[in-house]
Amino acid sequence: MKTEEKLSKYATTIVAGNRQFTDWTVTVINDEDFVIRNAFERWMNAINGHATNIRNPAALLVGSYSVDATVTQFGKKGDNIKNYRFVGCFPTDITPIDLDWGSNDTIEEFSVTLAYQWWESIDDGVV
Repeated sequence: MKTEEKLSKYATTIVAGNRQFTDWTVTVINDEDFVIRNAFERWMNAINGHATNIRNPAALLVGSYSVDATVTQFGKKGDNIKNYRFVGCFPTDITPIDLDWGSNDTIEEFSVTLAYQWWESIDDGVV
């Protein structure tokens, strides 16, 4: 949350300002068919094409290219302990996948950065 200083005759007071929501970055373990990566690449290309720098006509409005995402946190026993909804998500960046032999003993992964409008705590009513 951004803060603002309010000056009065006697003192400066710090008050709460506008909410700010930083981008959300997720790490994805890549599958051999690239199903998830290809989906994110198509999604980003619809928002703004690589070669044309033009938005797909089906993605003209924010609501047509953004989705709500739900994140579930699980406990040690596999039970659902907390849920969040990220409203109006869309990808802004996909990191490259390392293709060198130095990483031949690691699982192939990449990160996706998502912008979103705001988040909500689903279960306890905190917004």
